[in-house]
Amino acid sequence: MFDYRKNADYIEQKQKFDIYYNVRLLPVLRASEQERLRYLTAFGILLLLIVIFYPMILHSIWTSGFGKTDAMTGVYLGLSCLVVMAFVGPIYAYKKKVKPKIMPDFAAFFGSFSYEYEKKIEDVYLVLSDLFAEYNENIGDDYFTGSYENVKITVAEEKLRFVKNDFRGNKINKKVFTGVCVLLEMNKSFTGRTVVLQDRGMLNPFYKVKGLQNVKLEDSLFEKYFEVYADNQIEARYLLTTGFMERIIKLRDLYEGKSIQFCFQNNTLLLAIPTKQNMFEANSFFRSNINKPKIDRVFEQFYTIFSIVKLLKLNQHIGM
Repeated sequence: MFDYRKNADYIEQKQKFDIYYNVRLLPVLRASEQERLRYLTAFGILLLLIVIFYPMILHSIWTSGFGKTDAMTGVYLGLSCLVVMAFVGPIYAYKKKVKPKIMPDFAAFFGSFSYEYEKKIEDVYLVLSDLFAEYNENIGDDYFTGSYENVKITVAEEKLRFVKNDFRGNKINKKVFTGVCVLLEMNKSFTGRTVVLQDRGMLNPFYKVKGLQNVKLEDSLFEKYFEVYADNQIEARYLLTTGFMERIIKLRDLYEGKSIQFCFQNNTLLLAIPTKQNMFEANSFFRSNINKPKIDRVFEQFYTIFSIVKLLKLNQHIGM
């Protein structure tokens, strides 16, 4: 297993980050802590009002006789929705206001980045990549775009879902992908499309990517983990050199064997990295923002994402 924490570059960057944290991040976090306490107070007041008045309202409606009618079901649901909104409202408002203040300073340690909350990579990139099953709902979360080691990069948390109604009219919400999508500018020019999917074992012969041919490579370990499809076999081998495949396997180990998939198209590399973690959560609502272990965890998340550039040597204009 490739342990990045023992890597000399990680140790050096972590030492620099600890200094950066005290000088630049800590003042921002202290200011956001005051903001958090104000929203937490509002949350507490709303909670108190709900505890006092919600049971009283329900009891009043029920004893009036109206609560026993069929129409009351909608009223109960409406009141319940208002209660949920009262709980969630301050948490969402706080996150939406504070994260754009914290995350740009956090990302600035690694390079020149802009940050947007609840933005997502355009669907055209995701759909054309053939990395995902059919979806009709794309929910964005944290979104960074900028330059790292002179490589243009976009990092976005994405939740892809396929929502439909069954024959009874009930809503079915199928998870398609939850994780991080990383869009990188390549240092090689190419015109075709190469898609690299996780290996499906005995099901591989039954799986095809429309318009693409299956490409067989000489690296047996890479073939064990991945299946390659391309519209140009020569170009696929031009992109997937021996060195690049070795580094992709290291990248796979870095994410603990997660089913990483990627696509080369339009002179970019799009990686889809599934994860159950809620990434880049540098601030909390119910706990103090002055929480160094939490900040260190976010640093590790950033480091593993940005180390893709170095690991794949995308910052070097040499043969890959």
